[in-house]
Amino acid sequence: MRTPWAQGPEIVAFTGAGLAREAGFAPFAADAMPAGLRLEDLVTCEGFARDPAGVREFYNRRRRQLAETKPNAAYEGLAVIEAVRPHELLIVTGNIDDLHERAGSTAVLHMHGELLKARCTICTELSECYDDITEESGCPICGNPGHLRPHMVWVGEEPLHLASVFEALADAALFLAIGAAGGSEPTQSFLAEARRAGAHTVEFTGEFGRDPAPGAEPFDERIRGPLAQTVPEYVKRLIAEA
Repeated sequence: MRTPWAQGPEIVAFTGAGLAREAGFAPFAADAMPAGLRLEDLVTCEGFARDPAGVREFYNRRRRQLAETKPNAAYEGLAVIEAVRPHELLIVTGNIDDLHERAGSTAVLHMHGELLKARCTICTELSECYDDITEESGCPICGNPGHLRPHMVWVGEEPLHLASVFEALADAALFLAIGAAGGSEPTQSFLAEARRAGAHTVEFTGEFGRDPAPGAEPFDERIRGPLAQTVPEYVKRLIAEA
């Protein structure tokens, strides 16, 4: 998927698990792990092959939880940028929820898959998925039952849309990392590409942010505090300066 702008978006925002967690959605938190299953059982193709029913049920429960979760002011702030400055913002997220879309953002790339989609292991096509996936569930594309899996990028698989992300970063004037681990990958690679483009770089640590690892490339700005507060405040400043 290529970005839809001839010159690329002015702003690229990379959002991570810290943003979803502040909104109340933490699908892989330790207390969310079902009895008898480990994290590696839920995020690898080997784990799915060993216990497809258990993995499906884990994501079924997360899907129900997501339906009860609402985007907070940080999501709404990013949506305001798109509304005020159309085609100038691309959101790249490592999260599997639809909170950006429900807040009103439309230019969103999901790197690790989407909880509200299913993939058929027979025809490989994607379909929307709002209900539970069971062994009897049929693929709405090819009709084969029993072969739907959550649309997740398993550990070891290449994240989605990487070429489009780096293409956008090569033209960006502003790079925002929001609730992402600033000292780890892929944040550091995105930061390096944004720097090569001459972009101004800003990290929003959020409530759960940690200090960057030793040797990690620093951002031009590091803004601490709850994302539901710091992101809208920054958006107001950004729009006022436009």
